Amino acid sequence: MLFAALVTAGCGAGSASGADTPKADDRGEITQQIYRFYATMEDRQFDKLNSVLAEGVVVKTPFGVTTGRDKVIAQTAEAAKQEDRAQHVVTNVLVDVNGDKATVRAFVDQLIGSSKTPQGKMGPEPTTTVNSLMRYEAVRTPEGWRLSNVEGEVLWAAQAPAPAGQ
Repeated sequence: MLFAALVTAGCGAGSASGADTPKADDRGEITQQIYRFYATMEDRQFDKLNSVLAEGVVVKTPFGVTTGRDKVIAQTAEAAKQEDRAQHVVTNVLVDVNGDKATVRAFVDQLIGSSKTPQGKMGPEPTTTVNSLMRYEAVRTPEGWRLSNVEGEVLWAAQAPAPAGQ
């Protein structure tokens, strides 16, 4: 009986109310929202960003600040018209949960280019590669975790030289 009491007592460790103790799956759910954020853009399913972004989301990029989910979605869809293909590789995701809010840090490599294979090449090649240190804030809503703030710092950027004759 003592063993059962110790195990049960240890289950609530962290705070008396448990309010600051993240649920076992909060970090995973938030990480999945980060992945969904980029997957919706890669799949050009911008309407699905409604299930990823909070209503008053703020996105800060080197090009400016956009506030509000509808504006962010519209701007994302418009920017995608300028690229034929994009891939985002998300690594080193660190999630800190504090009640109904969370902060996230991750590296994101963005590869941008054409879906057309250049003559003599094995497959399409990215024309631009950008590596950023991204920081996100997330909030728990009745519908689940949503990203409320997205900002990044470009660490590396490389552009492929234009093909000869252009």
